[in-house]
Amino acid sequence: MRDNWNLALLLAAALVPLISGQFDASGCGQSKGCLYYPTGCTPSQNCQIQFSFLQEGDYLNMEISSPPQGDDGVNRYAAIGFSEDTSMGDDTVVACASDGNQAMVLLSKNTGKSNTLIDSNGIIETSMATNNNGNLYCRFRQKLRSGNGDVKNLDNVYNILAARGAYQPGDLQYHGQNKGALPRTDLRSYKVENGAPGFAGSDASSDQPRSNADKLRIAHGILMVFAWCVFLATGILFARHFRDHWPDTKFIGVKMWFNFHRTLNMIGIVATICGFACIFAANDWEWSGPKPTQSGELNREWGSVHSMLGLLACVVAWAQPLNAVFRCNPDQKGRWIFNWIHRFFGAGAWLMAASAIMIAVVHFKGMFSNRDAALGLFIAYIAVVGIVLILMELLTWRKWFANRRRVVGEMEMIRVGPDGSRTTQSAIVNNSSNNLLLLIMLAFVVIAIGLSIAISVLIGLKPKS
Repeated sequence: MRDNWNLALLLAAALVPLISGQFDASGCGQSKGCLYYPTGCTPSQNCQIQFSFLQEGDYLNMEISSPPQGDDGVNRYAAIGFSEDTSMGDDTVVACASDGNQAMVLLSKNTGKSNTLIDSNGIIETSMATNNNGNLYCRFRQKLRSGNGDVKNLDNVYNILAARGAYQPGDLQYHGQNKGALPRTDLRSYKVENGAPGFAGSDASSDQPRSNADKLRIAHGILMVFAWCVFLATGILFARHFRDHWPDTKFIGVKMWFNFHRTLNMIGIVATICGFACIFAANDWEWSGPKPTQSGELNREWGSVHSMLGLLACVVAWAQPLNAVFRCNPDQKGRWIFNWIHRFFGAGAWLMAASAIMIAVVHFKGMFSNRDAALGLFIAYIAVVGIVLILMELLTWRKWFANRRRVVGEMEMIRVGPDGSRTTQSAIVNNSSNNLLLLIMLAFVVIAIGLSIAISVLIGLKPKS
């Protein structure tokens, strides 16, 4: 009697997800294949899309689950695409979409960058579709071979694409950056054989080459990290704190601090231009930031915010050499106006870029082989920048106070050396401060390069997409 009762409890526990419309991850890897977006998320906790598949006879059983995407009353969808490559175009797409308080399964195809719905009658059979306060869950099955030329045969190996977005009747709207490529998958790898589901082997190749778009995204990330964290940051520090270093040394007729400032900034600007071109090429030359033609939710997504901040930072950085061309001479009265404008926009551009990078390391998990490590490294970099700025400002103000005493005519202590040389107290302060500034700068450059290399390695080893 007790054994029968225990068996009943086990059966009831197994049936709860089926009845309540919840994604059950307990059978993943055993009785069904499962994929999650974004890659590396924790099932039933922070995944945006959960997808399962199991071949049974002439059908592929599938589940799509997605948590709420917004609270503005807009209908949503979570979609899975079956693609020959890792980018949108010529794909079969199945989606779980909300329609008011209801949900439904949709079949469509991607042609280029556009999506067209397909009549799924006779192709898809829906066993459950629920919308529980924005939590979408669809369980359905699709014929492996539908006979429809617009629908791919599902007894094959495909790159799996995932995306979420807004749904309007008859239209899966553009998903923006809320998309990702999941591992190449053999849809025949989990089958029902002899009445029992299980793993049946896979022909999916795990060593597929990276797509060109993926390589361009890696190049974009690495170029931007080095441009802003090393070259432009160091160039800004030279302009702020090294104007009176090497006062008697000039190169090409200008002081050394300006040569460092100009050279480092130009290298950084060239790197940002290359990085900007890389990400545009990776996105098929389409702007992925806020647009008046897409919903407010998409415009507020972190991908859109990242794009907008990055664009503003780059444009301001590119404009800095241009406004420097029209600056007045150092001895003119209005020169201080240019100085403050130049400083304001330079610092503002760097802050926007740092914010864009922080958004990437926090929210773009698929851009790093280990997102947590990348986040820790960038936080360490920001902390180093803060410490360096504080120390350099203190030393610069120390020099200013020492020189101010000399200018206003206050008495200074004079140190007489063994050879009779006389050195004022302000000169001693300036020399010691300059030496400390140089030492701090060298330490910053070494640390910045090291952290940038580490972050770049994590970008270069990112999951293929």
